[in-house]
Amino acid sequence: MDLVLLRKVNHRNVELHDNQPGETIGVLRKDGTYTYVRWLGFISKNDAVASGGRPVKLRVSRIGRKDGWHTRWRDVEPGRHVKGCLTPAGVFAVYDADVFVV
Repeated sequence: MDLVLLRKVNHRNVELHDNQPGETIGVLRKDGTYTYVRWLGFISKNDAVASGGRPVKLRVSRIGRKDGWHTRWRDVEPGRHVKGCLTPAGVFAVYDADVFVV
C-alpha cells in the first residue's frame, strides 16, 4: 500500500503507514472530543463493509501517496476528517481509489 496519513502530536508529525504497530489515531466522539485508538492501517471500502466495523471519523492533518522516494501530500481542511472503520481490535482508514475525506 502506498498511502500514508500524517497526524500531529504537539509539534511532531507522525506518519501512519499500513501495518504499523504501536501507533494510535484520534477518533471523533459524539461529544466532539477525540479518543485515541490503536491504528491498524488501511482497509478497502468493500472489506470495511464486510468487517461489520462501525464507521467513524479520524483526525489527521495530511494524506499522502508514496511516489518512489517522495511522498506527495495534500492537506485535510480544518473541520474535515478521514473516514475510518472501528473494530474491536482498533481502527482502519477506509480507501477506494484514495482515502475518503468526509
